[in-house]
Amino acid sequence: MNNVSDGSSTHCSITMEPSTDARKNRPTNVYIWDMDETLILLKSLLNGAYMQAFGGSKDSSKGLEIGKRWEKQILQVCDDHFFYEQIEDYNEPFLLSLNEFDDGKDLSDYNFNDDGLTFPCDDSNKRKLAYRHRAIANKYSKGLHNVLDHNMIKQWDDLYKLTDIYTDGWLSSGNGTFFFSKL
Repeated sequence: MNNVSDGSSTHCSITMEPSTDARKNRPTNVYIWDMDETLILLKSLLNGAYMQAFGGSKDSSKGLEIGKRWEKQILQVCDDHFFYEQIEDYNEPFLLSLNEFDDGKDLSDYNFNDDGLTFPCDDSNKRKLAYRHRAIANKYSKGLHNVLDHNMIKQWDDLYKLTDIYTDGWLSSGNGTFFFSKL
C-alpha cells in the first residue's frame, strides 16, 4: 500500500503485479476515455480563455454559463451514480485495482451511504472501495443510457448541442455526431 498526502486530501493506492500465469490466462480490457479536448474546452469556458481567444466576438457570460452548466452536470452524474464524493480522495489506477479485496457479495441491497467507508485504507475499507468499483464497472458496462433517465439524457444532449453551437461545432467536429446518439 502506498499512502500519499498532498496536504489537502488523503490518497490511498495499491500497486498489484499479477503473476505471469495470471497475466497469460486473463484477457486484458483497456478502457480509454480521451477527454483532453473536452476538459480544455470546459476549463476555457470557465476561466474565460475561450471567449478571449475570439477577441470579444463571443458572449463571455454565455460561455461562462455553459461552462458552469457542464461542471454541474458532470458533478451531479459523478455524485449520483459513481460515488464521487465518497471515493475522490482514494487514488486507484483502475477499477479492478482492488479486485482482490472484493468478496463477490451481492450488492443489490448494499447501502453504500451507510457502510462506514473511512480512511485509513485498511482491508475493510479496501473491500468497501472494491464494492464501489465493482458497482461503477457494472454501470459503465451497461452504458450511460441505462444509468441516466430520459430527462437527464435530454438535458445532456441539449447542453451538448448548446455548447456545439456556441463553439462553432468544436464538439461535433471531433465526434461526427451528437453525444447521446452513440449510446
